[in-house]
Amino acid sequence: MNIQEFIGQYHNHPVLFVGAGVSLRYLDNAHTWDGLLKQISFELKGNNEFYLDIKAECRDNDKYDYTKVAAKLEEVFNTNLGQDRHGKFEVINDIFYREMEKENYLSRFKIYISQLVSELNYKEDKKEELAELKKFVKILVLLLQLTTTVLLKMFLALKH
Repeated sequence: MNIQEFIGQYHNHPVLFVGAGVSLRYLDNAHTWDGLLKQISFELKGNNEFYLDIKAECRDNDKYDYTKVAAKLEEVFNTNLGQDRHGKFEVINDIFYREMEKENYLSRFKIYISQLVSELNYKEDKKEELAELKKFVKILVLLLQLTTTVLLKMFLALKH
């Protein structure tokens, strides 16, 4: 089966999903979901016990539900920052209030996460491999654009 046949059997848009494993492989400052939430909790409370308490409350079928962990942590994080305007997270509050003045609600928790992940520190020993991956991604994007164009033309031809 060639790629056109493979993609042609689907009736939705192609999506390339890249998980956290790619970030963990190439970035010094990447986190797992658990690691990111643990770091945020530590920065907020100064220890890991608060995070471990939340995590313990969010078990489902012997696994941790990190969406629940994040929701609980977000609620506490936003409340704490709202009660401590000029504290450790003053910059996050500055962004929050600036956006609220424009009627644009943003979660303080999500603002903080965006700050944590905004800087990319590439691992030195992976730079050559990353350069090769970038070449591959460019080729893949071109291939997907071409395939999408072909599929669109085929679809339009079927409509007439």
